Amino acid sequence: ATVFFHRFYAKQAFQEHDRFEVAMACLLLAGKTEESPKKLDFVIRECWKLRRKAQQQQLQNKLVSGGDSPNVGGMSPTNIMSSPSSSSGGDLHMKSDEFARLKERVLLLERVILHTIGFELSIDHPFKFLIDCAQGLSKKRLLEYNPTKKAKLVGKDGQPMGKPQQNNQLVQELAQNAISFANDSLHTSLCLQFSAQQIAMACVYLSGTHAGIGPIAGKTWLDLLDGISAEELTSISVQILELVQSNRRGVDSGQFKAIRKDLDEM
Repeated sequence: ATVFFHRFYAKQAFQEHDRFEVAMACLLLAGKTEESPKKLDFVIRECWKLRRKAQQQQLQNKLVSGGDSPNVGGMSPTNIMSSPSSSSGGDLHMKSDEFARLKERVLLLERVILHTIGFELSIDHPFKFLIDCAQGLSKKRLLEYNPTKKAKLVGKDGQPMGKPQQNNQLVQELAQNAISFANDSLHTSLCLQFSAQQIAMACVYLSGTHAGIGPIAGKTWLDLLDGISAEELTSISVQILELVQSNRRGVDSGQFKAIRKDLDEM
């Protein structure tokens, strides 16, 4: 759904199509293409709940900060708290005019999205590629923990981990972190700029450097990641890092600076 959304707005304008309604249509379409279809009524109700919750939170933040009470997300504060289209629990009445309008609009937008993206519904995601990459590098024994991290690795019995245990944890940690970075990448337009394989390799690189995992002696990340240039790796990594640093509190900025330094040296 996120990829459909990015592809749609690469050609269409936010001023012409409400992003909330487009998001609903993308979710509806994605459910069908991923063989996990959801009923339109269900999609509208669940998305409405999320939007209403966000609007109420925005209103609360405005009131707490002592600002005025302008329209939030297209609805006035009064309408947010007591809209005739919704019940006291925040659900949208299925027999309301708003529900009928949304239903008609989402069905129309689904067709507009299909035409806009040229009916290209097959999407490669980076997740499969990054798992294969992490497992492949581990099997070939091309990665290892750095000395500082290796010294901290202990088993359940409190004893230092043996090679097999270290390798198992290395694969698990590498894949888990890479998946998190791949999820973050969907908040950017990287899916429009690079292939899923390239994004996957960049996520593996970020995961490794973030977890204290690196190539064995005599090798570099570019030697291990076949099919991506230093410029492409840097561009993908920097975009993800900028997103993570701006959206997450309490992140280790020193660690990200070290990654940026490594990329600059490449």
